[in-house]
Amino acid sequence: MTFSRLKATTMALVATISLATSAIVMAQPQVPWTNGGPLLPDSSNFVTASLLIASPGEPIYSQLGHAAIRMECPVHNLDFCFSFSEEPGMGGILKFFLGKTDAHMIAIPTAVFINDYRKEGRQVDQYTLSLSTHEKQELWRLLDNDYVDPEMRNFNYLQNNCSSVSLIALENVMDVEKIDFHGWPEPFKLNNGALLKQASKHAPWLQYVCTTFWGTEIDIFWVNEQRISPLLFSQVLKNATIVSTDGTSRAMVIGEKQLLPLVNKFQASPVTPTWVFGALLLIVVLITLAQLRWKLRWLPRMLDIVLMTLVTIAGLLLIYTSFVSGLFGKHWNWYLIPFNPLPLIIWLIWRKRKGYYKVYLLYTVVLVLFILATPLSEQLDLPHQLITATLAVRCNRSLEIMSEQNLF
Repeated sequence: MTFSRLKATTMALVATISLATSAIVMAQPQVPWTNGGPLLPDSSNFVTASLLIASPGEPIYSQLGHAAIRMECPVHNLDFCFSFSEEPGMGGILKFFLGKTDAHMIAIPTAVFINDYRKEGRQVDQYTLSLSTHEKQELWRLLDNDYVDPEMRNFNYLQNNCSSVSLIALENVMDVEKIDFHGWPEPFKLNNGALLKQASKHAPWLQYVCTTFWGTEIDIFWVNEQRISPLLFSQVLKNATIVSTDGTSRAMVIGEKQLLPLVNKFQASPVTPTWVFGALLLIVVLITLAQLRWKLRWLPRMLDIVLMTLVTIAGLLLIYTSFVSGLFGKHWNWYLIPFNPLPLIIWLIWRKRKGYYKVYLLYTVVLVLFILATPLSEQLDLPHQLITATLAVRCNRSLEIMSEQNLF
């Protein structure tokens, strides 16, 4: 293929993509300009910057809501939302759990962005920011160039997320001015674990998943820019001001409106982790008592196989996510004490040796001590300790031996 033909083909492809994108945008209900009308003498409405906050959605990854930055230039008919997201077709959910998600600030036509939330029935609120004209132009330039630091591209949900990246972008465009948060809201005075519980109290299963993988990071404090979530973002900005070099200040948010009403409110499952694992503990206790009373064999054995398999899988997953993937950061995880492959290894190596159950008795003591340590860390919560108690009941192999020897 000659260079001229290659050039012609490339131009035709670009034109086709542009037409297709335009057709998609035109097919969506248009979003009104925030500051329409003629250009003002001071050009203050040449560019408008706003923060968009979407309400929680049903998928677990969207249960804290979503934040994006809207940039508008009516003079040139430009209206885009910059969202910290993964590029489509780059590996999906598998790459997410492998800790390989490479996120970017992606420019999405506002009409398309809003329509996605309209389909889900989620509320979208807009907070117009009082940035100077220079700051708004610099912000658009940064977002267009996907300014995100390489260290923040590996989306780990709790630090490098839509809210933290958006807030850091706003701080980065402050040249001679600065943002004064006037003291962060009360939840930010809590450590990471307590803040997580506050932010996710409406989503118990999300709270359970995050608590499972967060490890020792849960008991410390990060800088607040990294700890912010969409549901707290608007509260932070509404309390903030922009301070100039001459000491004057102005409100960070100068306009607030609802772009989409709430149609489908997120409803957490009434079947919470506490209920599920509390019921599991009760069932295991009843089966164990029946084993001791009526010398059951197959049901307790099947129960042990299932529990040992699940504990092994959970332990391997925790090891991977804690020390390899970086999805929730790389650090020690307290749940590696009760949830690890050790029970399976003990069974494979020592099961034919006399008195091997004593090793499980020792492990039971470890599990009991782990339960007693609950007040020492925010990570040690009730749902997880109910599972630990369940394992302690079955790991005490001396019960089975005493039952066989008619000591009960």
